[in-house]
Amino acid sequence: MSTAATRAPERILSGPPVGRRAGTRRLLAVPLSVTVLRSGVPDAVPGRSVDVSEGGIGAVLAGELFPGELVGVEFQLPKAGQVLAKARVCYQDRLRCGLQFLAIPQEQKQWIGSWAQEGREAAVPAPKMQGNPVVNSHHWPAPPEPVGGYAVSKPISALASDRRYIRRKVLMLLIASVIVVAGMGWWRWEEGWRELESKLPTHSTASEPRATVPSDVMMRLLIHRVDPVTPDALGSSRARRQVVLDAVIGSDGNVVSLRPQTGPDVLARAAMDAVQWWKFQPYEQNGQRVQVATTLIVDFR
Repeated sequence: MSTAATRAPERILSGPPVGRRAGTRRLLAVPLSVTVLRSGVPDAVPGRSVDVSEGGIGAVLAGELFPGELVGVEFQLPKAGQVLAKARVCYQDRLRCGLQFLAIPQEQKQWIGSWAQEGREAAVPAPKMQGNPVVNSHHWPAPPEPVGGYAVSKPISALASDRRYIRRKVLMLLIASVIVVAGMGWWRWEEGWRELESKLPTHSTASEPRATVPSDVMMRLLIHRVDPVTPDALGSSRARRQVVLDAVIGSDGNVVSLRPQTGPDVLARAAMDAVQWWKFQPYEQNGQRVQVATTLIVDFR
């Protein structure tokens, strides 16, 4: 295997999570890039994430997507690294959208799960207000004794202590109100996300390939092809313009995983970005659709 194939990362595309979201969601505000194919041409839409879990990510985008579209998602997870995933648009409301992960490397999925769980353990529970606070250390001054027909007013130190007590009480009430409002907003967001995920169709997880099929046989089963884009960095170079990829094709005809075998490193990423959107007629063995391993050859012109 060539050095280029060793350096290039494997992109494992697994099925979407089944049923309701099982992972912990954590707030995340980082730059995010979404790539969507329009008429076979990749279109990058910038945006910013809102929160993330093992099952998906909420984001605000500077462009419009449509529910059901398949997109590529790229963002930086703090203290972990770059996350690359294939996702489905669950919903779009103005510039806000929810994306469900369909294909994400297992290592990056574990990053997200650990990072979200770490945020949950670090969270501080909201203080509970039980009636009005009582300041046990405060001693109210005795009623003033009349002196010469006039009452003696409170000392200045006692008045200052009263003001501090009132300010503390008002501050605690404001903090409690903010916590309650934030908690209600978060609860509504969680409930809305669970409802969306419960309506998504379920898919079986990927299994080991049951057959190895030659490249020419699989190419005859190809029903949807996306041509690769030649990187600008290649220019007029006379370097070899062909990439060979080891691929796993699922029983539904979708690309499950890709790994570069031969070809220039500069072209390997462009080839995988295009091939992951290819669609094949399901391969049948003994009358049953099966997952297969094969090789795919991508030529750059």
